[in-house]
Amino acid sequence: MVYASRYLRIMDPLMEGPDVQYVQKRLKELGFYTGPVNGVYGPETRAAVLRAQQSFGLTPDGIVGPDTYNALGLSPTDDITISPEYVISIDTLTLQLSLSQFGRQIGNFPVAVGTPNTPTPLGDWKIIQKTKNPGGPFGARWMKLNCTWGGYPTHELEHF
Repeated sequence: MVYASRYLRIMDPLMEGPDVQYVQKRLKELGFYTGPVNGVYGPETRAAVLRAQQSFGLTPDGIVGPDTYNALGLSPTDDITISPEYVISIDTLTLQLSLSQFGRQIGNFPVAVGTPNTPTPLGDWKIIQKTKNPGGPFGARWMKLNCTWGGYPTHELEHF
């Protein structure tokens, strides 16, 4: 799963997606980025990341990895409001996502999980961002979980 838990950087073709847009928005809020918040990791975004990394005392490499995510304040320590009404459980052995409402299962869906190089994080996580029809390889839905390294995106190829 190339797009899960990915490090943002200049690539050919350019990386695109809600995670890039989220970083651009935060860079803009902090005054490092003046370009469009368009979800494309291009030269302007890289230059802003370099400025932010230098400002935060990080190695300026233009790559948004765990340290840069955390320095930008995109970490799971942010206050997140959760609703106990809905719970999503993923069985990484049977590759099934179960959706429950008030403790009663209301849906079951097939999913894919990470690879040995980008493993699926195990634990209890909160959804911190949701996007409908994000475009690109993300499918019809995109959700970002608050994992310890700055977020882990999940995506479905079809609507529930």
